Amino acid sequence: MNNVKAAPSQAAIFGAAMVAVMLFALSSPLTRAVTPAIDPLLLGMRVAAASLAAVPLILIFRLKGPGNATDWLLLAISAGGSFLAFPILFTLGQSQTSATHGALIQAALPIFTGLAAACAERRRLANYWWLGAVLAFAGEGILELFRDSGSITERASSIEGDLLILLASALTSIAYIAGARLAARISALNATLWCVAAAGLAVMPFALWRAGGVPWSSFGLGMWASLATLAYGPTLIAFIAWYWALSRGGVRRVALFQFLVPPLSVLIAVGFLGESLTLPLVVSMAAILGGIAIARRAAA
Repeated sequence: MNNVKAAPSQAAIFGAAMVAVMLFALSSPLTRAVTPAIDPLLLGMRVAAASLAAVPLILIFRLKGPGNATDWLLLAISAGGSFLAFPILFTLGQSQTSATHGALIQAALPIFTGLAAACAERRRLANYWWLGAVLAFAGEGILELFRDSGSITERASSIEGDLLILLASALTSIAYIAGARLAARISALNATLWCVAAAGLAVMPFALWRAGGVPWSSFGLGMWASLATLAYGPTLIAFIAWYWALSRGGVRRVALFQFLVPPLSVLIAVGFLGESLTLPLVVSMAAILGGIAIARRAAA
């Protein structure tokens, strides 16, 4: 009798990657859509809601957690950066700028991650990597240079909001390195759920206090669906699906799906929020994605 488990199909692997990509892409438009109706700081602490699912999963399946001081340090850095600092700063920034700006600024995250990884490993980056980084950040600069000549939504975007999202991306890149090292020690799924649980429980008292001032009874079905998607989608489901796809399909193939996140996010913002797709935005997106592609090729 053959007890060998069948390998997952390519369709299943790519399907999981696309689920993660879609949830990541929804983050900027949904955040922008709901922040006028809810406290941005509370929304940034949505990991508290995600922890209500993570903690039972850890207990039911007895998922292995950190085993020594090094593991706990990696967990603290990963949880604090990816699940606390990033969503809080990102949400505060997104409440002050357009969803298209938020998506394109966040698109530079792989550049920050590559730089953080090189620093952690004391590795020199290739010249072509720096060329890609310069091109990507030139694309970010286009967003700011042509802000006043763009659409109404672009002119309404604040440079403070853009800078908060840029800071969030820079900080979470360091957390990604810690999270990757923790995942190598206790598995990606375990690392994700333990980080979500730790971050959520740490911020739970403050989140409950802030929740007292929100008019929950006035929210309709669409608002509740948006909040649930933000709480459990990019924070929990997307990470699990993404790590599973990476582990089964290989980093080199599956990581290319990351390039779909910025254009999908921009299209969602244009289609559902009514934001304009201007020439500076298109040029900026092309420069950012082109720069990331060059940097990734140089790193490989």
